[in-house]
Amino acid sequence: MLAIRNLLRVTPQVSRNVVQQRSMSAISTPARNKVSKGELLFLSAAMVIGWTAIPAWVLVNIKNYRSKD
Repeated sequence: MLAIRNLLRVTPQVSRNVVQQRSMSAISTPARNKVSKGELLFLSAAMVIGWTAIPAWVLVNIKNYRSKD
């Protein structure tokens, strides 16, 4: 009985510690350094190549994947 009483007494403290509380703030301002068009083009091309490389590889080698016996 004593253990249950102690458990009930500790439960509110545990529940307060389990729930995470975040205090975040975001400040949105214009960029300090403008990204050049060349850099933007290069980074955009790198992202597109990165997103399409694996699907393109799978499509090119689809015969190899299907012919596994």
